[in-house]
Amino acid sequence: MANTNNITIIDKVSMPQVTDFIQYKLSHFDLDKVEWIKLLPLNKKAILHGCCAYPVRTAPRSRTFASGYRLRASVNVDLPPPFIFQHWGRIPSNNYKQGWYSGPKQFHFEDLEECAIHTLSHECFHFLSHSKQVKHKNTEANANWWADQWLAEFRNG
Repeated sequence: MANTNNITIIDKVSMPQVTDFIQYKLSHFDLDKVEWIKLLPLNKKAILHGCCAYPVRTAPRSRTFASGYRLRASVNVDLPPPFIFQHWGRIPSNNYKQGWYSGPKQFHFEDLEECAIHTLSHECFHFLSHSKQVKHKNTEANANWWADQWLAEFRNG
């Protein structure tokens, strides 16, 4: 089990239960290359925004890096719940070998905590897939599928 105590987690929306849950879920992975995780307020009209920035090399083809993974989730603290967000998801279908295809899907969040959990979990998937700690392809549909699973666990508390 990896140690998550050395990771800088910045919570500017005062949701310790969200950051604690994410920290717990990530404790099963190698986080040595994670520089920071941020949960920030979003003041635009959008419901949420996330970003997983990958490590930056000090020079082309270099084996050293100037930065690590940077995971950020921003949630709109001004909009009232519930929240509906459309993005790529796994759409079940018997016409595909894996049993689904990537297509538009609506995601429903009852409150800002659920929105924050899903957004951070989505960005965690990008980190885990890119760093080859999970075997699923690094796509938006897979990231949202992963986030759906972590959100379901958070809801069941």
